[in-house]
Amino acid sequence: MCPNCQMPVNLVLMKNTYRFFVSPASFSGDDVCVHDAELARQLGRVLRLRLGDHVLMLDGQGDACEVEITDLGRDLVRGRVLQREPAAEPTLDLTLYVALLRPERFEWVLQKGTELGVRRFVPVHFARSLPTDHADGRKIERWQRIIREAAEQSCRGRVPELDSPLSVSAACAAACTAALPIILWEGQAPPLREILRRPGPSPAAVAILSGPEGGIAPDELTAAEARGIMPVSLGSRVLRAETAPIAAVAAICYEFDR
Repeated sequence: MCPNCQMPVNLVLMKNTYRFFVSPASFSGDDVCVHDAELARQLGRVLRLRLGDHVLMLDGQGDACEVEITDLGRDLVRGRVLQREPAAEPTLDLTLYVALLRPERFEWVLQKGTELGVRRFVPVHFARSLPTDHADGRKIERWQRIIREAAEQSCRGRVPELDSPLSVSAACAAACTAALPIILWEGQAPPLREILRRPGPSPAAVAILSGPEGGIAPDELTAAEARGIMPVSLGSRVLRAETAPIAAVAAICYEFDR
């Protein structure tokens, strides 16, 4: 509650509030007990927070909780829940099947896609992907951390999933199950805005396939269309491989997310 007006405070809009995902098992009624040495170090040593300071804890199941710190040890954080409300989790089930790109560009897609509302990321090996564009254990760990931090920054209710890399054929087989599956294509294709504004109910799930820097090969496009995945255009300008999926995600979330 706002102390001056006695009205509920929108936790998502609270300024200068640190946000962290913690296990839902950490909550017991209005009490919070987090056994996490890294979180304790970050709160106490890095951010220099003290007892009585407030943070926002996200339970990973859709809720955001304003928590007052009551105990801060080397590997333990205790607190008291002052307020709980739904976090800013998108209603749209949006999966981005994105080509493996150069590391810094792929990481940018993960970060911005998370902020905008992607629910699941699936790396894809396209025929024209560069040999250096691959995933290994160290990269995946780093990508998961980037997604988590972006989800905390944007006050998501859940951390988006990161799947193991797929081939194009496997990605098409998975993407075609969405209510609206599309593939971003630089050639002749209906504009995305026309597809999004067709009459009818909004789709519950959307899948986007986005290609590599070398572009999508014609046989890959044919394979996608054979699965019922619709080619769409983002306009007359040629976008970078990391720009196109983010432009598509932003347009789709603007139209369908509530």
